Order: sequence, then C-alpha cells, then structure tokens
Amino acid sequence: MNQLKNRIKLLIDASIVAKGGGVQVAYSFICNIVKDPSFDLVLVVSPQLDKQLPNELKLEVPHYYVEKNEPIWKKHSQARRLLKIESLHLPDLVFVIFGPSYWRPKALCLQGFALPLLVYPETRNFVYRNDIKKYFYQKILNWYKGVLFKKNADFAVVETETFKKKLYSVLGFSLSRIYVVENSFNVNFKDKENKINKVNKEVSIFIPSAFYPHKNLEILIDVACLLKTENFDFKFNFLVDSQSLEWKKILKLAELKNVAHFFNTYGVVANTMMKNLYEKNDLVLLPTLAEASTAVYPEAFVSDRVLLTSDLDFARELCGEAAIYFNPHDPQDIANKICSIALNKAQQDNLILNGNKQLKISYVTPEEKWEKQRAVLLDIYRNVI
Repeated sequence: MNQLKNRIKLLIDASIVAKGGGVQVAYSFICNIVKDPSFDLVLVVSPQLDKQLPNELKLEVPHYYVEKNEPIWKKHSQARRLLKIESLHLPDLVFVIFGPSYWRPKALCLQGFALPLLVYPETRNFVYRNDIKKYFYQKILNWYKGVLFKKNADFAVVETETFKKKLYSVLGFSLSRIYVVENSFNVNFKDKENKINKVNKEVSIFIPSAFYPHKNLEILIDVACLLKTENFDFKFNFLVDSQSLEWKKILKLAELKNVAHFFNTYGVVANTMMKNLYEKNDLVLLPTLAEASTAVYPEAFVSDRVLLTSDLDFARELCGEAAIYFNPHDPQDIANKICSIALNKAQQDNLILNGNKQLKISYVTPEEKWEKQRAVLLDIYRNVI
C-alpha cells in the first residue's frame, strides 16, 4: 500500500447512519481507514454507530465526535455544529458515508448515495398510496433530498452501475463525478468454522433487514397465512427492534390473522453477530420493493444459504442465477417459492453453487472493497484538490 508524503486530513461524517446496512458499511470502512497511515482522521458518528465501534479503535482516532440523532426540523442546527467541527480542523476532504448531508462543507465533499425512493418514484408512490399526507410528504422530502445532494456533494459513490445510471438520469448528477464501489460482506464471514447444525425440522427463514416502508416486510403476514394453510413448519426471523412501533404493528397484524407465532425478531444486533444469524437459518428472504444495494445478497452467498428476493432490476444485476425471484406484490407467489425451494434439495445445492460463483462476478472481497474506497479518496485528493 503506497503512502503519501503528506497525510490527508479527512473528515468522515457518519452522523446520519443509524440503522440497517448503512451501519455495516460505515463500520467496515472506519475499521479499515483507522489503520491506514495515509489519513489524519476527524470522525463524526451517530450514537448507534458509536455503540458498535470498539473502544480501542476510538482511541486511535485523533478527533472523535458523537452527534445525537436529530429530527428533520433540527437538521440545520446539526449542520451548524458540523460546520464548526470542519472550521476547527480544516480537512482536505469531507466524506459523508451516506448522504445527503444537511450541510455544505467548505472542503470538497464526497457523499455516498443510497436513496432508492428518490430514484424510484413509482415505488415510493406505491408504498405511500394509502396515506395522502405521507404520499405528498415523501414526494416533497425526496425532492428536497435531491436538491441537498446536488448542492452539497461534489462527488458521489454508489454500489452498482444500475444505481449510477439512476443517479444520473433522475438527478442529473454528472457521470464523471460518480464512483462505483461494489458491496461486499463483513470480513468475519470468511471464517467457515463452527457451522451450526440444526436439530429441528422447522424451516428458519431469515429476513436481514431494518424496517423501512419500501422493505415490504408486512407482506410476510399474508405469506404466513398461506404457508399455514399448507401445514408448512416455518419461522420468520427478523432484525427489527422488539420495542419499536414497527415491530408492535407487525405483531398486531399477525395476531389478527392468528400467525403471530410464526414471527420472531432477534432485535437490533451488532455487526459482528450477523454471520452467526445467517448460519442459524435455512433460507434468506428479502421482499424489498426498491434498493440501492444490499449486503444481504453477498452475505447469503458467502454463508452458503439459499436466497429468495424480489424480481427487480438491481436484484437481477447482482444475483444472476443465484437466487429465487418472486413478485414482491404477490403473497401467493412468495409462499409458493418458499415451499418449492424448501422441498428441493438438488435446487438448493445448485443455487448455493451459483451463489459462490456470483460472489466473484458481482462482488469484491472485503479487502478489495477497502482498496477501492481508498482509491476513490486518493483519486479526488491527487487529481482535484
């Protein structure tokens, strides 16, 4: 790894990374860059990310700040605090791990872009079709986020070519200023030892997703009703906070249809626990309606787990022949696909084999991802600043 004569002073803004795959991306990136002598770091994190980062790692960061979570009407107050941090440290470059930021750095700014409902407005309109207030609120909010991104970001980084094209076509963001760094899995997934051997016959189905409306998790209540009529022995295992309003809503709806006993949640888990949860389950299911990218696909492949996911453009690009595809609007189709693959061991083996091949086609290793992320930062520093 080549070192620079002068260290790059980099301000990393991870203040709005609070749940889901974004926390995983931020965690892995920070763990890598802290070890790199080419960078002098100023790090701003959310409380959720702060809880996951090891204390010994935090001690290695010269300037470490924890920003509280703010509602949207207080984002501009938060922006003023971030501007003060920037003016105190005068970084060469600012990297907002996932934007849009609500502040415009004085330094050049690279921002991660992963807002599917902004670039898939037809999906957003469908998700909020039954609530006119939320429909128009989301329409205005996503328009505003688009304005903020174009105003506050000099460069963007996305995880797929599909999303690069979407960012260009919807926001008009210059293709020459958009970098693509493919997603990967956490490095601890490489450890293939201590595989968990199940003793019960129940089919455990893992839904490794935080709760967002476009993740389409509530459709699994109707799927559970259909599986129940087939006397299919199963359990849906989620990653939704058990004390959250979203989980309570899911359980309430499931109770009304007498299927709540098929629903379980592990709650919000540490990044280091994900490998173990994949191994505890038989199938991996993602019924999403829109996605920028997701670590679920490579994690399922590297864990040798059968993946079922929505039949949408980004999924086809990333999974190829390594997944079972279903119509995310059709509970019957989802239920049929679950039953079919659960009873077909030969097809399972073939999908797992294809998944191992797909890892090499669509994804990079954790080490390669870090090298690509580093290369983006160096390219901007060397050729633009």
